[in-house]
Amino acid sequence: MHNFIMFSKTYRDDIKRFENMIKSFNKFNVENIKLYVSIPEDDLVLFKKFENENIKLITDESYAKNYFQKEHKDGELSLGYINQEICKLCFWETNLAQNYLCIDSDIEFIRDFYISDFMADENTPYIVLVQDKDLAIEKHYQWFWTSRQEFIQKIYNEVNLNDRRLRTCHGNTVLNLTVLKSLKEDFMIKKAYSYKDLIKISPFEFSWYNAWFQKCGKVREMAVEPFFKVFHMRMDYIFYQLKLISLEDIKKSYVGIVMNSNWEKPQMEYKNPNKFFKWFYKKVLQRM
Repeated sequence: MHNFIMFSKTYRDDIKRFENMIKSFNKFNVENIKLYVSIPEDDLVLFKKFENENIKLITDESYAKNYFQKEHKDGELSLGYINQEICKLCFWETNLAQNYLCIDSDIEFIRDFYISDFMADENTPYIVLVQDKDLAIEKHYQWFWTSRQEFIQKIYNEVNLNDRRLRTCHGNTVLNLTVLKSLKEDFMIKKAYSYKDLIKISPFEFSWYNAWFQKCGKVREMAVEPFFKVFHMRMDYIFYQLKLISLEDIKKSYVGIVMNSNWEKPQMEYKNPNKFFKWFYKKVLQRM
């Protein structure tokens, strides 16, 4: 069993973004950290070209098939969305790793990364636990914020965690086998819940983990801010451009960036501010 690996759940429709992520993973993976990539059996041949000594392919069906949602009902999330969340929550059952950092295909690493970026020590993973106060006040995010908080509160209520901070993360965090095993044995089995039931109650797999992490106390809490800078919407990206924040600036605080694949006009890479933004900063912002 590995002590620490990375884990990515993907499929054929994300292969271009995945290829971009893998290119940066191979470039900056100076400690040869292993990455396990989970894909549907039908997509295996498409991803074979990415395998190397650090990248291993595993099929979703090999460990999660019995947990999958098989039928789709009107008003429910898509089967693909539900089942990819289930994969992330049950991957621990493969016993391949004690700790695994979940990364999505829309990630791009931007500097050398080390196990110490994600683990406080050999036995203690860093856990991303934040309130997202800055995001909460962004007008362009309000339509999503309210429902997100309601779903997170549902999780806290289910696990009987009384904490008004509602600390959690959006993703790209380290999941620990001991905590996930406890989630299943000490909570899910007692409640007669399946992984599908969790997602039906609240479709935020990382918030289920984060809430139970805080509730069970099985692992020492070493809370940190996100490892990756997430641009949830194009507006977030534009604000960074207006402030003339370069890729070198972002490297000071983050190991990578996430350009959300749900943008109306998808974009995979962060571009440094162009002449227009430099002109705007000098002529407008500096004179305000």
